[in-house]
Amino acid sequence: MLILARPDILKAVNWNEAVEVVGQAFAALAGGRARVPLRTHFSLEEEAGLLLLMPGAIQAPPVSTTATAEGDQLAVKLVSIFNRNPARGLPLIYGLVTLFEADTGRPLALLEGATLTAVRTGAAGGVAAKYLAVPRPARLALFGTGAQAETQLKATLAVFESSIEEIRVVGRDVSKAEAFARRMAAETGRPVRVASNPAEALAGAELVVTATTSYTPLFEDAMLAPGAHINGIGSYQATMREVPGETVVRSRLVVDQREAALSEAGDIAIPLQEGLISASHIYAELGEIVSGAQPGRAGFKPGEISFFKSVGNAAQDVAMAAQIYRKARLLGLGTEVEMF
Repeated sequence: MLILARPDILKAVNWNEAVEVVGQAFAALAGGRARVPLRTHFSLEEEAGLLLLMPGAIQAPPVSTTATAEGDQLAVKLVSIFNRNPARGLPLIYGLVTLFEADTGRPLALLEGATLTAVRTGAAGGVAAKYLAVPRPARLALFGTGAQAETQLKATLAVFESSIEEIRVVGRDVSKAEAFARRMAAETGRPVRVASNPAEALAGAELVVTATTSYTPLFEDAMLAPGAHINGIGSYQATMREVPGETVVRSRLVVDQREAALSEAGDIAIPLQEGLISASHIYAELGEIVSGAQPGRAGFKPGEISFFKSVGNAAQDVAMAAQIYRKARLLGLGTEVEMF
């Protein structure tokens, strides 16, 4: 069995491949080739903690169409979220992903789950931006300075490598935001600067990414530029929200999976409870757009706002774990252990 720690995963990541792999996972989900039950929540109120269990399986397409295509895939992810950890100097999230041989159930690899989650979530944002943003966006507004913000930025730059000219970062802690901006500018070779407020960050921004744990909207609807696309990544519970209800109402709303989004995404559940939208307001699942069942930006009205709300889906974890495992084997990464 191969053990893949954070450094191994990061060495194995190719962002263009990651976007392709996760896009195909969304297509498998929309096409009925992915079996992904709603995640199991186990609350630990006394510790302000939460355990999440997410199994998933993907059936290979009848004909392989991409260089990154795999056979049948099977994995399970276990995630812990303990809200008091940052004050202790510990990560908010820990996770483990076990990849299995699909036809025998033999464990193949154990991967560090927080890094894998950040990578696959970043890739999901890249997929959404690829299909839903205006062609050749030049300005990106990024809310958040954590691991998710970093992977969102890198995946989006992989998709729009030749067009994005400016990245504006908004963070609650100015010193952390400035450190994040310096590091991302050095790693990406692009101008990255800290915006003094949301309005400054959003002025003319064709792409908007929210990667925070906020319980209240991060900006006002009127601040958005015409035709902007939003990737809502950070909120993962029905009580959390990053995007104003007014924006949700007027946006072309795309989700990773309808059932999960309606039950787990506060950005959708709260406007739904307030009577601002109905379940039918969801335009499509992202996989329907990737597969061509629904048109993406090319089918939108000029100046229309689009909003992709992600709550995460085990199909992404399964596909990304299989890809990282394949690349790790090719590159000789990880630690082999005898467990059985």
